[in-house]
Amino acid sequence: MNQKLCFKEQIESIIKKAKNYMYTPYRYGGTSKTGIDCSAFIKNIFASYQIFLPRISHHQAMKGSFVPKNKIEKGDLLFFSTGRSKKINHVGMVIHINTNNNNNNIFFIHASTSNGVVISQLYQKYWKHRFIMARRILYSP
Repeated sequence: MNQKLCFKEQIESIIKKAKNYMYTPYRYGGTSKTGIDCSAFIKNIFASYQIFLPRISHHQAMKGSFVPKNKIEKGDLLFFSTGRSKKINHVGMVIHINTNNNNNNIFFIHASTSNGVVISQLYQKYWKHRFIMARRILYSP
């Protein structure tokens, strides 16, 4: 099996692992399926594949490499500022990119404070205005 195929399988496996957390309730500081926050959610998913990230979202945003919005791919991390300051305080992971429409909507999974672990769209009004940057942690060989 070639390395590129193995890489795509790894991303799909990570996405599947993330989806196993769907509807897990949000809990600030939580780190398990009984309650989890956004950065612990991302940290746990990647750690299960021996990829170790910091515990806090703005520290996670310093890892990997910057990805321009038009180059975002599955597995990339999206960072947001949901407070009054522009400080990063929220993170999610891209699980699907819909290229069948003009706005190339990007779907990401994250632990939201109101609904727990859910899938949202980057170009929804709420998230579009709070998006700060994307980072790539996973690299193809």
